[in-house]
Amino acid sequence: MNKKLVALAVSAIAAGAASAQTANVTLYGVVDTYLINTRVGSGWSTLTPARVGVASTSVSALDAGGLSGSRWGLRGAESLGGGLNAVFTLENGFDSSNAALGQGGLLFGRQAYVGLTGGFGALTVGRQYAPIFYTGADSDLDGYSNFSVVTNHMLLQSAGTQLRINNAINYKTPNMGGLTANVQWALGEVAGTTSGGRVFGANLAYNNGPINAGIGYADGKSAAGVSNARSWMLGGSFNAGVASISADYWQWKNPAVANTTRKSWAVGASVPLGAFSVIAQAGQLKVDGGAKQTLFNLGGNYTLSKRTDAYVRFISGSNNSSSNLDVPGVGGPAPSYDADKRSFAVGMRHRF
Repeated sequence: MNKKLVALAVSAIAAGAASAQTANVTLYGVVDTYLINTRVGSGWSTLTPARVGVASTSVSALDAGGLSGSRWGLRGAESLGGGLNAVFTLENGFDSSNAALGQGGLLFGRQAYVGLTGGFGALTVGRQYAPIFYTGADSDLDGYSNFSVVTNHMLLQSAGTQLRINNAINYKTPNMGGLTANVQWALGEVAGTTSGGRVFGANLAYNNGPINAGIGYADGKSAAGVSNARSWMLGGSFNAGVASISADYWQWKNPAVANTTRKSWAVGASVPLGAFSVIAQAGQLKVDGGAKQTLFNLGGNYTLSKRTDAYVRFISGSNNSSSNLDVPGVGGPAPSYDADKRSFAVGMRHRF
């Protein structure tokens, strides 16, 4: 009897060890908070009537997600045998300056998906990043920071089809010498139609050594099944060791409405200097062939440890006389004003 109990105990321990080797769950996160001062020049004419005509104004504020959106998440994988793995990610976004939930108050608003990976690639379902999101990442040396030209001139424009997609079925090919492809189909879930509200996205990427490049596409339809948000992007970066350079071109339009085209370009450079690195970006956004905004981003990051860094940024945006475009920074009205804007930010990011 005692031998049987010992055998059962050993079997249980062995089973637990085997389970620990084939399945794991990781808790991870980022806390990123910064102080920013924004000054808006003449032309800020869409304030309340009491302040219309003010030549310039400035505001200081504490904000979150300067370099990376503050978040915490759980990710896990379990070996199913034969090279097949079950995977999941649940990622919550929050504002570390006031503890509010991000992404409209969703519990796991950044990502929430489950799927399978193996020699065939990866098949995942749930709330996921759009394929064109990764195309922008290939060309953004500032990593989609709040201050990045790519973020403000591409990612935040038509974000409904370019950022995170609900009800998405996503397939990514295995890595073939640095080349991968990604195809995504999101169900619109509109009663009585299979096309209403659906989103389609795809990309082709090459990430190998110093080269990161890709092309992405996104197409969204209204509840009535009419295409109303179509975009594509081409971009990439090259790491030459002493410096990295990048460039991209993006275009968006609403095919259902005339004269609703947005186009942007951006170039950037990053130079590592030991624990310190310098980033510079410039770009321009044109809307409907008239409104035009030029944006410049300059800053530096200083590595304090493997998980903690500090940063500074200067952002300058200027609009032409016919523009009604928001310029990055805080303290402005809901985006609509014809003004130049300057922001200076200093912050800290910790990853765990």
